[in-house]
Amino acid sequence: MRSGYIATPLGGPNQVSNEDGRTTGHDSGHRVDWVVFDLGGVVLTETRALPELATRLGVPAERFVTAYYQARPDYDRTSDRSVYWSAVAAACRAGRPDEALTAELVTLDDEGWSTTDPATLDLIEDLHTGGTRLAVLSNAPASMGALVRSRPWAAAFQQVLISGELGLIKPDPAIYAELLRALGAAADRVVFLDDRADNVQAALACGIRAFRFTDAGQARSDLAGLGLVV
Repeated sequence: MRSGYIATPLGGPNQVSNEDGRTTGHDSGHRVDWVVFDLGGVVLTETRALPELATRLGVPAERFVTAYYQARPDYDRTSDRSVYWSAVAAACRAGRPDEALTAELVTLDDEGWSTTDPATLDLIEDLHTGGTRLAVLSNAPASMGALVRSRPWAAAFQQVLISGELGLIKPDPAIYAELLRALGAAADRVVFLDDRADNVQAALACGIRAFRFTDAGQARSDLAGLGLVV
């Protein structure tokens, strides 16, 4: 969910890696059947729950943040909350949380990631009203998937793919293959928006047209360049 990096520029006439690290996939002349959104940093704002989570574990916030993100990939892939929160606590030199505290941490964590970005929701609504099919592909535990599907705004999405439910995480090419299978679409008819450059690069390598999301205004411009009604 946090901003990533671009290790090496991708070649090819339809791919550009800008100096600011923003990767774009240009229109190749094929129609767009799907627009796929990441969640954290795109549809949802960065979590503000980390200080409270650290307090609940009884550890300094700065120590907690490092442990929180270092252990996150396995959690996003397996959804094993006991393993994740025990690993975070151990890295922070805190006591292992019991089942009740673990459940509380999961709820606080999911709610912390649940605040929507109004401008992105406006973009989603415009695309949905214009007839574009929409999907989500996000690295998140299964509990977050359940929370997202309970929100009214999720009705705009025909598919919601969550890494913790699939057992795969971005930027593994296998998760993009699963995305295309679920959508029943060819790669060049899918557009993917993600705030992490490594996830964008991986999508491009799979033939998906992908854009590094910086804000809703830039996303509108990128999508309009593909002929979408935004």
